[in-house]
Amino acid sequence: MNTPLLITVPLLLTGALVTGVAAPALADGTPSPAPTAHHAASLSDIQAKGAAATSKRITSLNAAITKVGAAKGITDADRSSVLTTLKGDLSAMTSLATKIAADTTTTQAAADVRSIYTQYRVYAVALPQARIAATADRLTGVTIPRLQAAASKLGPKVSGDSGLQAKLDDLNSQLTTAQSDTSGLAAAALKVTPSAYNADHTAMSSLRDKAKSAVAAVKAAAADAKAIRQGIHK
Repeated sequence: MNTPLLITVPLLLTGALVTGVAAPALADGTPSPAPTAHHAASLSDIQAKGAAATSKRITSLNAAITKVGAAKGITDADRSSVLTTLKGDLSAMTSLATKIAADTTTTQAAADVRSIYTQYRVYAVALPQARIAATADRLTGVTIPRLQAAASKLGPKVSGDSGLQAKLDDLNSQLTTAQSDTSGLAAAALKVTPSAYNADHTAMSSLRDKAKSAVAAVKAAAADAKAIRQGIHK
């Protein structure tokens, strides 16, 4: 090829937005245990736990909102959906922080703190679905089409070379895997709600596995494309 093949393999948004798929740097989707009120817990103890929990989530949500807003490849509709959820959770965490600080009984405070984990699921649902949707959109809208175009250009140049043909075959196979894994993935991730997760704690796991598989496939396809290009220019 006359022009170097430039393939961008999108890792999930990193830092406060993503971990678990290609490299989410957020929690892996496992829910934090809800604090259990007991006779030894004072109101101030419960309020301190609530303050820490809401503060942590506020920080993560703010970072995620910034990353989603700047993310390339995510569709406008999915970006809007993700930001609506993240901003809604941010508002809820801010309100809960204020409410918990003003609670006057341990029962009231414990219930409010528990709602952080059961009603909003910031780490188990909101953040993972954001990174999965962003990754799926980037793969289907940018990375996979680029690799498909590369495969089309490289195909005629590997004729007669069994080694390079094997690489091309694997490239196309990896793209088929990536396409299968990302088909409907963003929509499925964005449909998961805290209540759905509460009913089934595996609600996000299969989606996360598909995103990981798709990212691994496009990485392998990009490596094949690079090896073919190097072989052609020997």
